Amino acid sequence: MEIDITKVDNLVVEGVDTGDYPDFCDAFIASGDYIDRELTDDECEWITVNYPEIVAELAFEKYI
Repeated sequence: MEIDITKVDNLVVEGVDTGDYPDFCDAFIASGDYIDRELTDDECEWITVNYPEIVAELAFEKYI
């Protein structure tokens, strides 16, 4: 699977444990949009695994 991350929008992060700052190792992408459709669960997981910096940034922005 390959996703063009520049075409992903409206990502929602969940599983954030503020006690785990700054790692947020349990955080994950729960939903988002890809071009003109919603991301599948597999695509959300792929982004979580391949772009952990995006997950951490979203977790930081949302909860800190």
